[in-house]
Amino acid sequence: MIAAFLRSAYRTLQRRHPGVLFYGDTTRREIALTFDDGPHPRDTPQVLDVLAKHDIHATFFLIGQSVERYPNLVKQIHQNGHQPALHCHRHIPFPLENASTLKGQLDRSRTAIARACGIFPETIRDVRPPYGFFTAKTVSLLNEWGYRLVLWDNMPLHFIQPPAWTIQQIIEPTIPGSIIVLHDGKGHGRKVSRIVDAVIPQLKDRGFEFVTIEHIQNSITGETK
Repeated sequence: MIAAFLRSAYRTLQRRHPGVLFYGDTTRREIALTFDDGPHPRDTPQVLDVLAKHDIHATFFLIGQSVERYPNLVKQIHQNGHQPALHCHRHIPFPLENASTLKGQLDRSRTAIARACGIFPETIRDVRPPYGFFTAKTVSLLNEWGYRLVLWDNMPLHFIQPPAWTIQQIIEPTIPGSIIVLHDGKGHGRKVSRIVDAVIPQLKDRGFEFVTIEHIQNSITGETK
């Protein structure tokens, strides 16, 4: 019942904000596992180890200040085949930043990621706003600057509840196109790595393929890498 209500709510949001990605193509059994708030020197390696164990790729929405502090971790994320993306520079809701400051911070963070990974900054386009807060103006500005706003349709509150609850809240509502959010920073790594280790085999058994946000975006737009 709750899962059906949430799916309906996200469909409504997707229609109201067509420039924002809440979920992918519902005709494909592809889902995206995403991580916010990294990189973190203790948490991120634990998550990367579990992803490597199950041979899947994910998307990491990174905090610029942490990218500048731990560039080798960002490089490791990229070298392991995962997509580096932008979360923010200092984890303040975008609507509270003035436009010039926000653009400067996003561009600075993107440049830091690109430098760590050895890629062009312009290839880093996907942005997830802190706390999921955005306005129509936020969407307009990000589009103008060449960024794409990414939200989600499944973000269990793993940081305040037992892992078993989170596992259930990932497995039960996941449908084709789902975008799942967990966090690999702020001390959540050990718990999150156990959760990821548990849910990946179950979702694979249900016929889901794990893809990156970039893959989902390209599937929707018809772009090729």
